[in-house]
Amino acid sequence: MIKLSRRNWNNVLIFAVLILMFALYGIPQRLAQLNAPEHRLIPLNTELLMVAFANQRLIKAGPQWQLQPRLQQSVDAARLALAWQHTLLTPVAVAADKSRVPVAQASVQLVGQNTPLIWLVYPASGSHDGQFLLQQAGQSQFYQLSAAQAAQLFLINTAE
Repeated sequence: MIKLSRRNWNNVLIFAVLILMFALYGIPQRLAQLNAPEHRLIPLNTELLMVAFANQRLIKAGPQWQLQPRLQQSVDAARLALAWQHTLLTPVAVAADKSRVPVAQASVQLVGQNTPLIWLVYPASGSHDGQFLLQQAGQSQFYQLSAAQAAQLFLINTAE
């Protein structure tokens, strides 16, 4: 047996209790944070078929993505499709306001689903740094979008 003084045994006991507290409280809490649900534009295990905007549609034609009709904007259709498939959303708490008017919307058709997902983009009230709010039609949860994300995902001009 290890010969320690009473004071040293107290220190060992204190460290053992701290390690036990960390193991019982800290690790499960960290695992719960890691397993928190991700918020995405489309569910993780679904395949995107089409995204319809106000004046354009992003369509999967065979293995390639196309924007129809083609406009003067130089938008990479494949990059736009990847953005729709992999963008993570940040939930934000917003007060209910029935007077909000969307500045853009997109109808998202997924493979194997009959009804589309409809996403609405609103300007964030009181935000002067180009922030936007995103909401799925029929849902109460809002998500925060930067001006760059809104311009990329919804093909809108945010310079106005």
